[in-house]
Amino acid sequence: MVGPIGRGSRIGRLGQHHVALDVGKSHHWAMRNPEAQTAIDRAGGVSALAQRLGLDHSTVSGWKAVPARHVPAVAAAAGLGLHEVRPDLYRPGQQGGFTENQQPLVAEARGLGLDPEAIATKAITEAVRAEKAQRWLDENRDAIEAWNRWTEENELPLARYRMF
Repeated sequence: MVGPIGRGSRIGRLGQHHVALDVGKSHHWAMRNPEAQTAIDRAGGVSALAQRLGLDHSTVSGWKAVPARHVPAVAAAAGLGLHEVRPDLYRPGQQGGFTENQQPLVAEARGLGLDPEAIATKAITEAVRAEKAQRWLDENRDAIEAWNRWTEENELPLARYRMF
């Protein structure tokens, strides 16, 4: 914004001209989906929600939609259902993707101050990482074995230049 210098403004240079840059309120809300904005408002604003989630203010203020991994925590902080925060991911009444049989364990975990959704996400992430690594090794096993055989027979390329 070019205009008079006032509270929440900083002086910047544009070419040889001094301009006042508006650094007051963030205008990310204009790009945010209505569900995310409602959740942020209900949780007490960007700063309050960021603090409750242990995130930086800038992270939350930049959300266009609540990231899937944060939906359960945001819903709890805002007093909303999961489907109200991300209707594209959750149906009304859905409890974080856990089955009815898992609900007692989920309740016990929450009672101990644990975040079952975060634990499940971490476990799934690790399982996917491990499976991808194993598949890569399986797909490249022949090339790896060929390289190992070659280096055993011929030494490492440029080995004579190694300093250790």
